[in-house]
Amino acid sequence: MIPDTETQEQPQSQADIVAALSSYDLPEIRRFQQETPAPVLSHIPGGGGLPFFGQMFALLKDLHGWLDREHAKHGPVFKQKSPIGEIVFLLGPEANELVLRNEDRMFSNFLAWDITFRGLFDNNLLERDFADHKQKRRILQAAFKREAIEGHLELMSPVLRAGIEALPSGNTVRTKDFLKGLLLDTGAKVFLGTEIGADAAKLNRAFEAIVAGTTDFFKREAIWFSPYAKGVRGNRTISEFIFGEIEARRTAPGRDIFTQFCQLTDDDGRLFSPAEIRDHILFLLFAAHDTTTSTLCSTLYALAANPEWQEELRAEVAGLDKEDLTLDDLEQLVKTGWTIKEALRMYPPLAIMPRHALVEFEFGGHHFPQNTPVAISSLFTHYMAQYWSEPTRFDPLRFAPERGEDKQNFYQYIPFGGGAHKCLGLHFAEVQGKTFLYHLLRQYRVGRDDGMARYRYNNVPLTFPTDGLPLTFTRLAGR
Repeated sequence: MIPDTETQEQPQSQADIVAALSSYDLPEIRRFQQETPAPVLSHIPGGGGLPFFGQMFALLKDLHGWLDREHAKHGPVFKQKSPIGEIVFLLGPEANELVLRNEDRMFSNFLAWDITFRGLFDNNLLERDFADHKQKRRILQAAFKREAIEGHLELMSPVLRAGIEALPSGNTVRTKDFLKGLLLDTGAKVFLGTEIGADAAKLNRAFEAIVAGTTDFFKREAIWFSPYAKGVRGNRTISEFIFGEIEARRTAPGRDIFTQFCQLTDDDGRLFSPAEIRDHILFLLFAAHDTTTSTLCSTLYALAANPEWQEELRAEVAGLDKEDLTLDDLEQLVKTGWTIKEALRMYPPLAIMPRHALVEFEFGGHHFPQNTPVAISSLFTHYMAQYWSEPTRFDPLRFAPERGEDKQNFYQYIPFGGGAHKCLGLHFAEVQGKTFLYHLLRQYRVGRDDGMARYRYNNVPLTFPTDGLPLTFTRLAGR
């Protein structure tokens, strides 16, 4: 509860802060953040670890193992301590449903994500709440309707095909770097409607700096060499690129998302401001570029480690055997879709999803005070043995209709989140992933080094290989 002041009324109830979040009243939200004390969570199990750092290093080193150990000790509810405070993990489909459905507006996205994104990905759709989120999402959805995605496919397919054709046959490739570069080129074409050419390396470094900045617990721009300060500078670099294009896009034809955003209007017929366009484009570039890189890294590792599935998909791809793809063509790649889903199950790009409780609530036999930071985990739920047979085994057939392992609970499979904040670009991501695999498997066989016994990766901030994912791409005979 925030104390009254003589000069200024502060939000003291759920209704007050919900109203501020619904209207995106940043001054009022900032006052709430600054003057609301941290909740007392001494009655919640867990915590401990090193002084100041708590369990931060254990979580960063092996999130999956840490979640399993904490769950074994405490059950589905426990807290974690870090330099930024305590957060309570709520694990399992029931917890996912409570948080993602968010009935009665119990949880805020903004108050959970702002500490991660402030100064790096400001004003993005993921941070918006309630009426404000609903309005912005409805406007932005126009860029992801079927007709729009058909245009995106026309733009992305030639870029992906050309990048794949340039792969050196038989050589070991740092696959993460290759994918990041190719998907940046693709994103530039689909999102920005241009080839970024000589700016590619600079923008790629800027993206990497922004993402790295999200994991900096201290968030001090004055520390010029810190990840956060580098991330803020990366934001400025990409902002300059975007701002320089906006005026020309206001009236230009184009099927890319940037041009569409420059011409979209809100409910009052008002065009987006340059800052709004920048914020939406920057976050979508991040979301599409980095999450798709993560997904394709894990998918390619899985195909290299399971060559029988690689051949299954190659046979499916050969059944189409055409250069120019349509959405109807991609819908025929059923096994390819299952394979991507299985990679997303085993290695979800976003393994933790935080929220901020606006009211006190009960769950799992525990009482949580107002303003409790909470987190759910797709990673944990995706390996629960009561829902998934042999969950550590790569098995795309678990998504076949006759098995339908993902259908037992609506909230057991959440790589794209759920509820009102379910990923706006999930269909776009599927189209991009299938298109990439179609062009790759028509031309190359993917292999891994003999010494690569497992997928080496980290889940924070996104799931990425820690060794660059060295794989070989061998051109097929006759290609």
